[in-house]
Amino acid sequence: MKNIRYWLAFISILIVYGIAGENKASNIHGRDDLPAEPPIIASKADTISKAIDKIIHQAHFNGSILVGYKDYVLYENAIGLINLKTNDSLSSETPFQLASVSKSFTALAILMLVQDSLIRLDEKVKHYIQEFPYPTVTVRHLLNHTSGIPNYFNLAAQYWPKNKPMNNEDMLVLLVKHKLRLQFTPGTNFRYSNTGYAILALLVERVSKTPFNEFLKNRIFLPLGMQNTFTYDRQIMDTLTIALGHRSNRPNPSLFDFDPVDEVLGDKSIFSTPADLFLYNRAWTTDILINENLRKEAFTRATLKNRKVVDYGFGWRFKKVDGKDIIYHNGLWHGFTATFTRIPDSEITVIILNNTNAHVSTLAHQIIKEITPLLELDHKQDNVSAN
Repeated sequence: MKNIRYWLAFISILIVYGIAGENKASNIHGRDDLPAEPPIIASKADTISKAIDKIIHQAHFNGSILVGYKDYVLYENAIGLINLKTNDSLSSETPFQLASVSKSFTALAILMLVQDSLIRLDEKVKHYIQEFPYPTVTVRHLLNHTSGIPNYFNLAAQYWPKNKPMNNEDMLVLLVKHKLRLQFTPGTNFRYSNTGYAILALLVERVSKTPFNEFLKNRIFLPLGMQNTFTYDRQIMDTLTIALGHRSNRPNPSLFDFDPVDEVLGDKSIFSTPADLFLYNRAWTTDILINENLRKEAFTRATLKNRKVVDYGFGWRFKKVDGKDIIYHNGLWHGFTATFTRIPDSEITVIILNNTNAHVSTLAHQIIKEITPLLELDHKQDNVSAN
């Protein structure tokens, strides 16, 4: 029954974009070749579920998890509590702060505007944001974390009131006012930058003439059927049933307080569920939102001026594990940890969201190591049958 939701959501995507092909329907690819149920035998699915159950039980995991194979959900579970002090239980529809997993959404928004011919990747940021104080930094530099711009967290901690929310425009004002020196010449080094992705969100606003949260909602969340996904808004957070970030899960769990930079978007502060993120996965594997060439560019490692290659593209990290290419991004923010991990060749997706500072990337790797041999055996048997 879990798969029904995903197919209904995909049908809604087709409706939103127009099946008749008058706008972007020609870019939408259905998956008619897939069977109605996951392409593995029931006994193997049960073995996989038991293996994942064992891993998360041993880790004393608190959070939500989804494991997908191709377009299908192999495993989905929500374990533990929203608030460890009140004992409110999590459900599969409980949203979590994605922390830096949010960066892939920012990159996608930029690429959508590139596709719309409104942004050029190698254009200077100052062309779009005139008051931006670093004239040699390009859009690509921001996407690749090769800009060298300083960390706005430090400026906020030193110059911003502790109880006053900060937005992206406020962040830019701090950068302009204090104009800290670049950490290095743009394009010559890699240094992970939350500031860069916050500026990219502001760039989306300036170019599209739409608030970033509305752009995400109208052009990504709603078209993909992501019903439990939204951006941080302090005015409504207390009215929502969401997971709360804890410093740890024992022995005396405590919650994180409000942080003024929570409302700065682009680098963090999207809330979502594993189920919604699995729907989002289609944005990166099909032409639903951006074309194949732009997706390939997002999944291309950055190259520095000295020709050194770094393991970061546009909103995604890359590595090899046991000889397999992995595309992923992890997140960490105020008690929330998250990982969105894919193995393209095996078509395995692992999404884990946590609210007790757990090492979710380690869990993801354990799960992948456990289930990949089972799924690859099925893939080989399918190839033999086809021949």
